[in-house]
Amino acid sequence: GLKTAIVEGDVVGGTCVNRGCVPSKALLAVSGRMRELRNDHHLKSLGIQVSNAGYDRQAVADHANNLASKIRGNLTNSMKAIGVDILTGFGTILGPQKVKVGSSHNVVTAKDIIIATGSVPFVPKGIEVD
Repeated sequence: GLKTAIVEGDVVGGTCVNRGCVPSKALLAVSGRMRELRNDHHLKSLGIQVSNAGYDRQAVADHANNLASKIRGNLTNSMKAIGVDILTGFGTILGPQKVKVGSSHNVVTAKDIIIATGSVPFVPKGIEVD
């Protein structure tokens, strides 16, 4: 029965949905299917013949991105459907029961505040991420 809001600094779903778990699992699923399709010996033992199995790298990447987008959209729609407000920007706790959203002067008051910061990947010195 409480009014609920989420202050989202990036995109709904965070790293897992948008750049981590979901796209990674989509890419793993494609690679697993390609491995099966290229196992001629096993397929022939089943009576299956596949020649020149291949993939389109951009289409595979598009599939992973589309899946993440769909899940992000479903998550957003589900939250909105149950009355959760999604406020875009980084939240700054100003004091008891007060949160500033983004760089604007938008201050939200709340009986309870849950801090869920997410995480940032650790990259050791000397390693360049491409």
